[in-house]
Amino acid sequence: MSEPPLKKKRTLLDFFRKKTKSNNDEPVKDKKVEIIDVEMAESKPGKSSKPAVNPVKKVLNDISTQGLGASFDGKGAQAAKTFTEKTDKILKSSFGDTFKYDETMEYNMDSDVADSQGSQDGDSVKPDIPTKKPSQRKANSDWKGKPLNRLNKIPDCMEKLPALHSTENHTVLIKVPYKYDPKTPPTPHPAQYKDGWNNDHVKMPCSPQNEYPFQGKNNKQILRKRWEIIEEALLSKIPGPYELEDIILKYNSRYFGKWNFETLKCLFTEDLTQSERNHFFGEVLPKIAKLALNLPHLCTQPIPLLKKGKTRSITLSQQQIACLLANAFFCTYPRRNAKGKSSEFFNYPSINFNSLYDGTPNCVKLEKLKCIIQYFSRVTKKMPTGLVTFTRQHVGLIDFPKWDNLDTTLRDLHVSAEGTIEDDGEGLLQVDFANKYLGGGVLTHGCVQEEIRFLICPEMIISRLFTEGLEKNESLIMKGCERFSSYDGYARTFEWKGDYDDSKTPRDDWGRLCTHVTAIDALVIHHYDRQFKGDIVKRELNKAYCGFVSLGGAKNPPHEINLSAVCTGNWGCGAFGGDKRLKALIQLMAATAAKRDVCYYTFDDERLKNDIFNIHQYLTVTNPLGIGTILNLIERYEGVLRKSRRKPNMNLFEYIVKVFDGSLENTDSEPDSPAIEREMSREMLYSKESCMGEEAVSKNSVKRQLSEDYKATTP
Repeated sequence: MSEPPLKKKRTLLDFFRKKTKSNNDEPVKDKKVEIIDVEMAESKPGKSSKPAVNPVKKVLNDISTQGLGASFDGKGAQAAKTFTEKTDKILKSSFGDTFKYDETMEYNMDSDVADSQGSQDGDSVKPDIPTKKPSQRKANSDWKGKPLNRLNKIPDCMEKLPALHSTENHTVLIKVPYKYDPKTPPTPHPAQYKDGWNNDHVKMPCSPQNEYPFQGKNNKQILRKRWEIIEEALLSKIPGPYELEDIILKYNSRYFGKWNFETLKCLFTEDLTQSERNHFFGEVLPKIAKLALNLPHLCTQPIPLLKKGKTRSITLSQQQIACLLANAFFCTYPRRNAKGKSSEFFNYPSINFNSLYDGTPNCVKLEKLKCIIQYFSRVTKKMPTGLVTFTRQHVGLIDFPKWDNLDTTLRDLHVSAEGTIEDDGEGLLQVDFANKYLGGGVLTHGCVQEEIRFLICPEMIISRLFTEGLEKNESLIMKGCERFSSYDGYARTFEWKGDYDDSKTPRDDWGRLCTHVTAIDALVIHHYDRQFKGDIVKRELNKAYCGFVSLGGAKNPPHEINLSAVCTGNWGCGAFGGDKRLKALIQLMAATAAKRDVCYYTFDDERLKNDIFNIHQYLTVTNPLGIGTILNLIERYEGVLRKSRRKPNMNLFEYIVKVFDGSLENTDSEPDSPAIEREMSREMLYSKESCMGEEAVSKNSVKRQLSEDYKATTP
């Protein structure tokens, strides 16, 4: 062997480099993959024998006698709490903090979270996520403002609905004319299945063009109709979770070894009782399979994709939604599992439930599965017969209010620390604190406001099938989604608490429950001071306006007496890092422009309740100010933050009052002072730079770090 061309003197660093190289040369085995392979190898059709138990399962087995509580007969709440506490304690001692549930997990895919990196531009923002459900609203709750019973509510304030029919921008998937019948589901339209395998419609599992490679005779791969494989799989007997895994992988074979179904198996082997398992696999699951296989007979019309840039609606029956969700349960949707940027549905949220079954088991995902099972237990026993409408609402950029010029004062407010939007917002336009990809982390780890709403109202999950990621001037409005579950806790303490009866909610003339929910996605705030900048505030104003405004057409705008009040809370705060007082003021201004009053729940924050009421009184009674003036004050406050480079000792509301009562330490900060004029000049220059992008405008220009793109960055 020849000598190396140049022999260098060895150092201690070289020793470690060599060692590193040696270690890298040796393949590193993934213990998790090895466990998965063992389980799949030992899982055979027709047998429910358990495979080798991995370390997580061993820990769960040690405490499984406590149960995970909340069984489907409504019992076991205390056991659930005990099990959760023991699980967290034992898992932490066995595996360290890395296992501990984190509300921000996988947010780069399903939910956005504030960045905690520091910056010279001001204090960074860390998520402030509650861990319990707000207190239940009581008859003697200490609310302030306008009485709740004096706010406009549906159906009392609604105009008479026109006859239901399909139009260019509204697809109706049932036969019309239609009259709601509480005993009989609507008839699908057309009578025979019509395919729509193209870029403008949902690619359906039952499409003749949905083909899949299948191993035939002599190990030769052939293309088969995927629906035929799905039918064969779902018509077979599925006695347990391991067989369910095998069934799903038959028509998703490329994900063998990638999907591990650990959470799904943990639910049925470690959590539910034997009788509950037998009931699900013996009675409920066969009905879910039958419902899924009825797809070409129930959803006979191509379902349009609600793409960005256009206002468009889809109305379908609750039975059709149940059928579509049954297919999501069995992971049958094609082209929806790839996550790469070049994939066809890259800009859409996931819809197949594999991500809910997958991964290391944790208490939250198990509780999520209980909500899903509760839904299917209900609809397979008695199918609901109403309709649901999903509307993607697009507001043209030229159609937004000229915020700086609005002299309108804020509309009426009802504010309470107790209560929740979903429990106490009956008849109001309820706000979903959304991810730009609807549902956020509902099918993974996320479990905050939006995810919880989608879990207790699973019909909302189907919006993920056809709704492209929302743009900054868009919202999604859901009318008629039924609630099926009660819950307790929040984030890592979330628990399913049994059945919920939504039958008392009235229905409109189209058979839709009078529950209107608007999904609007806030910006992810990375640095505290930047959210008060003029362009950022206006983006949030526009987004809230998109969700609150009712587009009745320029020739026939709806009258304010026909518009229900907005029911909201700390939108864009928590995981997204927004300032609660700023976001409250933004929503009040947006609702005013949309001609709606506001009902606000502060999530048990008494001080915030009082602060919101007091600033509302100040801006409407004590010192009435228009929206344009309020915006001007917010921008002034941002200037104070930028100079201090840290959170000031007074919040936004305190600053607004101090500007006018003369108690600010620096009197130059009062309106119309020379300091304010100089600040306005600088802001105009900043705006000019922003318009020109990252290019240098001039050597003499005031330099600034361009604000980051605050829109959600999930794929």
